Amino acid sequence: MSLPDGRTADTPGPTEQRPRLGVVFTVIAAGVAMANLDVFIVNVALPDIGHQFSGTSLATLSWVLNAYAVVFAALLVPAGNFADRVNPRIAYLSGIALFTLSSVLCALAPGIWLLVGARVLQAVGAAMLIPSSLGLLLATAPPEKRLASVRGWTAISGVASALG
Repeated sequence: MSLPDGRTADTPGPTEQRPRLGVVFTVIAAGVAMANLDVFIVNVALPDIGHQFSGTSLATLSWVLNAYAVVFAALLVPAGNFADRVNPRIAYLSGIALFTLSSVLCALAPGIWLLVGARVLQAVGAAMLIPSSLGLLLATAPPEKRLASVRGWTAISGVASALG
């Protein structure tokens, strides 16, 4: 949404101050790390999940991994569009809230299919927060720090994925 002077709602005017980049980057990095880590970390936990839900076939267990990955990948572009239309901050905070709530649901899931459903919700939250995090970062970083900020954002994503 453009303002009369051509700025967007997220772009500060000449007399407005930008939020502190370090604080925004830290909050964004935490969410991005969670979302990217969760894509892969369940691979490590899969044997324990199989023991928890004994009698579950490997094919069924694979849905715990694949449901997240497929939904996450499928929703990245539509969620980015949503963040652009609504507001990156609202999309990011909604994504964090949904991701956190669904993580609790994962921990409490009494059955494998409820776990898979909670993982789908996690993926929706992750898909909301990833593109909106970049939008927030670009809106916060002054032009001379944008490249370094995006490099840091990318590095966090890569490290979290590798750790998973």
